[in-house]
Amino acid sequence: MSPATATPPVPVPQQIVLVGLSGVGKSTVGAILASRLGWPLLDTDELVREREGQTAAQIIITRGEPAFREIEVKIVAETAQRIPAVIATGGGAFERPASRQLLGQRGMICFLDATPAEIARRIRAVPQTADRPLVEGEEIEERLQALDDQRRLAYSHADLWVPVQGMTPEDAASRILHAWATDGASMVTLPLRLDRLGSARPSAVPAAIVDTGSERYPIWVGPGQLQRLPERLRMLGLNGRVFLISDSNVMEAHGEQVAQILDAGGIAGAAYVIPAGEASKSLRVAEEVYRWLAEQRAERRDTILALGGGVVGDLAGYVGATYLRGMAVVQVPTSVLAMNDASIGGKVAVDLPQGKNLVGAFAQPRAVIADTDTLRTLPRRALVEGYGEVIKHALILDPALLHELERHAGALSTGNADPDLVASIFSRSARLKALIVSTDPREQGIRAILNYGHTIGHGIETATAFNGEYLHGEAVSIGMMGAARIGARMGVHDKELLARQADLLRAFGLPLAAPGVDARAILDAMRLDKKIEGGQMRFILLDAIGSARMHGDVPEALVAEVVLGLVASG
Repeated sequence: MSPATATPPVPVPQQIVLVGLSGVGKSTVGAILASRLGWPLLDTDELVREREGQTAAQIIITRGEPAFREIEVKIVAETAQRIPAVIATGGGAFERPASRQLLGQRGMICFLDATPAEIARRIRAVPQTADRPLVEGEEIEERLQALDDQRRLAYSHADLWVPVQGMTPEDAASRILHAWATDGASMVTLPLRLDRLGSARPSAVPAAIVDTGSERYPIWVGPGQLQRLPERLRMLGLNGRVFLISDSNVMEAHGEQVAQILDAGGIAGAAYVIPAGEASKSLRVAEEVYRWLAEQRAERRDTILALGGGVVGDLAGYVGATYLRGMAVVQVPTSVLAMNDASIGGKVAVDLPQGKNLVGAFAQPRAVIADTDTLRTLPRRALVEGYGEVIKHALILDPALLHELERHAGALSTGNADPDLVASIFSRSARLKALIVSTDPREQGIRAILNYGHTIGHGIETATAFNGEYLHGEAVSIGMMGAARIGARMGVHDKELLARQADLLRAFGLPLAAPGVDARAILDAMRLDKKIEGGQMRFILLDAIGSARMHGDVPEALVAEVVLGLVASG
């Protein structure tokens, strides 16, 4: 191509726009970005104060929030024209579609995200340093949660999702700068981007996004998602054949529907059915799938569609990570457990007789597409066991979600809950896991908190030879009770937390003990667990609802005593 006809490179955006809840760190991260780039920092709340002679809080108190928002809209419109600049917006400035489009004309929009519990802790640590009119006073966390619910759709339109949970402001700034330098130009020139920024349709954005810094993928959650499979695959640029992997139960319930949807969408492919059950998560079955893919002449440009629960997702994900040194995998979970846990995060594996998930890889999918309509065919036990992981997410990260689960335990556990409520809770649960996975994709730090209840839980599954006596979510439920007993005995948290956790698990019909299981076999399996480090057994324990951390100082005698109690009690 001659220089006269070459396409000139698209310049990087001349603005970096930070959005997110009050207290998440926009001004702090913005100052670091501005310093590193040599750009001015434009803080819209500060610009309001300079122009009006009042802070945002004072304007809201004296003139009302609508008056403040009108002033804010004008400030946003003016700052959107100034280049170059780092723009730190007020918490609600991004809610209006017109403001989103203005900010998106010249800027790469970055959503700084953390749980309301984490943001509340930050605000309480420095309550006097900032003007936060909508989250002042008591019940900060509840106010933040209400604002998060109100603004989540707007924030989801951002070009870049930055999970700042457990991340320093310097690290957050570094991630933004890396994305700006490498992908910023392509982000802001996507087709129909400004139309998307101006959209108020929930279907236009996913429920959550996993963004590890090197990989990024959407998570769609809600009813009717199967019907959108062809559209989603095209959106992801997956234009090759689709190789569907499922198990016998799921294929009977949903296989024909999915095949018809793909066929109607003009997508060619084939299907492979494995026997239902944990026994299929093995090297032997993986080899059978490899041989089938070879017979089908699968290519790297093709896609593996994992339709099913955790076993299917793990097996298909492992096959996708290893066949042809890696194929695209789209997870289509059909169980509560898989929608909220197994399909998100890229941990894929098969079992060995010596333990669960001992052979595997970290391989992120290209997308997670969770159709909550598929839950209608689940037996009640399978429905309930999945809520063990949802409850875990609430216990370690989100007190407000725990309250919602307590309020609706009866309807959720019987399958009688409103579909919108189910979609809302699952979306929130998925966001929590996405937040942690994005911060720590290879489980080197904060991601370990997702293992709350799993050390003992995996031990129970191994001790019972994965025979179905205890499903995964049931084993995790028992494991969480063991961890809570350890925490209470060590004085890490009070007994009221132990009782509250037990009450919620019981309300969902989840087991609190494993009577009759061999305690020695559980302890032996726990010693093979991946969470053993330097021969020391480590446990995730709760400091409080919504706060968990790793403890490496748990006495082995206490662990043995707690496990003996779990298998002895009825």
